[in-house]
Amino acid sequence: MSDEQVQRLIVAVDDQNISVIQSVVTALESAGMKVEQVLAVTGLITGEVSQSKLEGLKRVPGVASVEIDREMQAI
Repeated sequence: MSDEQVQRLIVAVDDQNISVIQSVVTALESAGMKVEQVLAVTGLITGEVSQSKLEGLKRVPGVASVEIDREMQAI
């Protein structure tokens, strides 16, 4: 990726597409996402993408939601 800001993401796959999650992963990668982890049982995919490609991921078939992965710290 270029100098552009990169966002860490959590993508949720809709229930109807969990059985074909690998095809959703392939489509996300084609849309510019660097996939890091696929949690097939829960339908979650983690990774990162440049800021300019973020909105395009929301239009990938099978994607229910795209959320920015925010770090959490215990107090």
